[in-house]
Amino acid sequence: GKSTLGKAMVNLVDNDALVSGSVKIAGTEIYSINEKELRKLRMHQISICFQNSRELLNPMLSIEEQIYEVLRKKYTQKELAAKTQELLRKVGLSPEVLALYPHQLSGGMVQKVLIATAIALEPKLVILDEPTSSLDPASKGQIINLIQELNELQGITFVVITHDFSVAKALSRRILILYRGKLVEAGSTQDVLRHPRHPYTKGLINSSVEINPYRDVWGIRNIGERDEVIEGCPFYLRCTQSLRECKTVLPALRPYPEDPRRWIACNRGGVITFLRGKDICKSYGCKKIIDKINIEVMAAEVVALVGVSGIGKTTLAGILGGYLEYDSGEIFFLEEKADFNKLHQKKNGLQMVFQDPNSSINPNFTVLEAVAEPLRLTSQEEDYESRVKAVLHDVGLPTGNAFLTQKVRYLSGGQKQRVAIARALTMEPLVLVADEPTSLLDSSSKANLLRLLKGLQNSKGFSMLFITHDLAAAIKIADRIYILEKNNRLKELVDINDFKALEMYFTKAE
Repeated sequence: GKSTLGKAMVNLVDNDALVSGSVKIAGTEIYSINEKELRKLRMHQISICFQNSRELLNPMLSIEEQIYEVLRKKYTQKELAAKTQELLRKVGLSPEVLALYPHQLSGGMVQKVLIATAIALEPKLVILDEPTSSLDPASKGQIINLIQELNELQGITFVVITHDFSVAKALSRRILILYRGKLVEAGSTQDVLRHPRHPYTKGLINSSVEINPYRDVWGIRNIGERDEVIEGCPFYLRCTQSLRECKTVLPALRPYPEDPRRWIACNRGGVITFLRGKDICKSYGCKKIIDKINIEVMAAEVVALVGVSGIGKTTLAGILGGYLEYDSGEIFFLEEKADFNKLHQKKNGLQMVFQDPNSSINPNFTVLEAVAEPLRLTSQEEDYESRVKAVLHDVGLPTGNAFLTQKVRYLSGGQKQRVAIARALTMEPLVLVADEPTSLLDSSSKANLLRLLKGLQNSKGFSMLFITHDLAAAIKIADRIYILEKNNRLKELVDINDFKALEMYFTKAE
């Protein structure tokens, strides 16, 4: 709905469209005035520059003729030549362009001509609809620099419509996020990109190739075609933290409690925290292993915990997974004090995949017995076999009787680790703690397992705490990264796309 909104802001919607609400330009309500009065506002007070396309330029007219056509609305015949030259200088085009026709221009030159016509009559506000969408990187950079200069030197205000977060980051101070025609989040661009508060915004940013140069990117989970009528939140079906009421209750756009400059439309108040550790301490004898650790895992994200061997990662993983006692601190699950006896024995709780499946799974169990064990012990289901087959399929393992009856001891290392993951997934956890799940695997098996884990997390919507000594693997798979340092403290990498910061940690690790 981005382009539709842009057109509605200047009253250029299609004749069959129904428009309600209010748009005021320089104090004038544009939907209550006639076309003649509206033309006085357009181009003079506000203009719109549509997506880069030669179709918007008349193929039969030279660029000079097309610019003259706009300038005549304000300037005399004598002023046209001088104003045209001034306009070319503003947008960085040479005078030779005037004699050319649209088909003789590059994509970047076409966009500059469109911007030139949009600013020709010196409007105070220009709406740019996807100004860089079909440009090569060099031309894209030129257009971004041009818009910045026009904003800073000419004082023109821009509304930039874009799906490219790198463009939004470079050009905007404030950002509005739309999903299916609804405004779901608004705030300063820097804050929204660094700490998205709406599940859709978070998924959209994590999907952006432009601002995630080192990570593998995954789109927001696809739920396929549904015939359900959703009267409530438009993101309900794809959301990983939705409540039943979200299907029928449309969330209002409200100020975010922690920052009134941010606005969120979410029935749960924004992205929630699934698992949180506060001031966790752990010592063995006189040796302090973990000291006042604060960590949180939010809905539908992968958080990596990285550190060198022997630093205490597995200890912290065991504590957060509910398998180790700790000296002091608190652990919360969905903001309630974690009761791990319940969380381990119920669906939508917390499960853990241990580093070595040889010690965490009875080698004499069959695959069916090993995977079904959590269900059997908690009496969650009677039809164990169908559920086991479903999760084995999810983790890429065979589901035939020959495999189900095979002893775990005879499986390869990669197969054993997939069985361990399948065991955990039978309980449909909200949080999966994975402790060095790839450390015993060869490079190929490791790559396959990493892709499997991220794919499962993306499609199932659970959150994952991924413990590893491999920073490169963490960068590929994680949304956020914590470093466990030698002073027994955690440090979060603020921007995992900051190459210098990553390089520093790589050097430290070496």
